[in-house]
Amino acid sequence: MFHFLPTALAESAETPVAEPSWFETAFKKFGSFPLWGWIVVGILLVLGIVLYASSRKSRGKKVWTTQMMSLGAICMALSSVLSLVRLFRMPMGGSITPASMLPLLLFAYIYGAGPGITLGALYGVMQFILDGGEFAWAGLIPNLLDYPIGFAMLGLCGLFGSMSDKRKGLVIGVIVGCVGRFLCSFLSGWIFYGEWAPEGMSPFVYAAAYNGAYMGVECIICVVIAFLVGERLLKALKGFRKNS
Repeated sequence: MFHFLPTALAESAETPVAEPSWFETAFKKFGSFPLWGWIVVGILLVLGIVLYASSRKSRGKKVWTTQMMSLGAICMALSSVLSLVRLFRMPMGGSITPASMLPLLLFAYIYGAGPGITLGALYGVMQFILDGGEFAWAGLIPNLLDYPIGFAMLGLCGLFGSMSDKRKGLVIGVIVGCVGRFLCSFLSGWIFYGEWAPEGMSPFVYAAAYNGAYMGVECIICVVIAFLVGERLLKALKGFRKNS
């Protein structure tokens, strides 16, 4: 017995669905970003501006902590917004963004490794929540490696803030910070997600190749920007602490 579809219905059934454009894919995260997430980003920006404004009016007082908080809040907000733009998305998690790690790296370079590691860890916790992560004891260690510990490693950039050649110091710091974050994600993938490795491939090689594929590109983007305009960015950001 044969069934015949009406001509119009048959044509619509045969019409392939158009693939989303690169632009739609890259900015897809903006549409799915929760309202409370935007509220958090907005609060961070406003908090940073208010704290900075108050620190500028407090001449003669010990205001360095206020300035650090203001710049830290702004850097977290900038990194959060940049992380929403996905230039390329990996199938099992991870993506290439337009230098979303750079604001955190710049903060660490200016204020040192300690504050940089602290801010990176706080940002990692916030990213875990904004990414829809759910707490589970089974995934505690890999989530710690991928988020708070991984982003805290960006603070290693601050170890090179005292170099006389600022451009060279920043570039080296960016590379070291990115490598630190890569190692955390690599360990997470190798130890806890090795079962996803293709048949015949070592989990060690799979974790290194998978995480290196997108983090390597992300690192290159940050290095190029740091090399070309890093000194200008540092000069602008250091205006936040000129009253220190």
